[in-house]
Amino acid sequence: MLDIQNITKKYKKGPFVYTAIDDVSFKVKKNDFFAVIGASGSGKSTLLNSIGGLIHPDTGKILYNNNDIYKLNRKASDRFRKEKIGFVFQQFHLLPYLTVEDNISMACFSNSHYENINPMLEKCSLTELKNKYPSELSVGEKQRTAFIRAIISKPEILLADEPTGNLDPQNSKVLLDLIEDFHKNGGTVLLVSHDSTVSGYATETIRLEKGKLT
Repeated sequence: MLDIQNITKKYKKGPFVYTAIDDVSFKVKKNDFFAVIGASGSGKSTLLNSIGGLIHPDTGKILYNNNDIYKLNRKASDRFRKEKIGFVFQQFHLLPYLTVEDNISMACFSNSHYENINPMLEKCSLTELKNKYPSELSVGEKQRTAFIRAIISKPEILLADEPTGNLDPQNSKVLLDLIEDFHKNGGTVLLVSHDSTVSGYATETIRLEKGKLT
């Protein structure tokens, strides 16, 4: 499904060059649950955003079903992210002027997606909050809203960037159980975290240290 081939990404700041990811290669099969573990600054987010088509690596290839995602034209690239990828971020990225329901609706592009909103709200214990705004939600409620938005269009791949980073242990377990359920229903997951305990949910674990696989 995904073939990450020798990708490297460097950033320049004045005269200094920082290597975020350094010649990283691995393969992800359909329905894998990959945990990418590493300390802050190890390159985890750069790796995830590269796989999701948000950051262009300096060298290397990222193949989705044998197609290099960075050789797609703009329309095809946008369609890849829209139809194949769901993102969950540590900082939620909910729009503050939209309700819970409307934040989720933004990610829908078929009637079946809209019809699945209420069942997902029920599953995530958010039904009574559907008309609330992000400022009225707890941290756990915000992240569960962001999770529904990420998977409401039934993407093949869920990319989760430190999704439990702002959560207490109870809310972390709730969210990880939801991600595990997405995986058990056929989804492919790549989750990056500094917390090695998330490996217990994964079928595969890799570690990043200073941009390199260890």
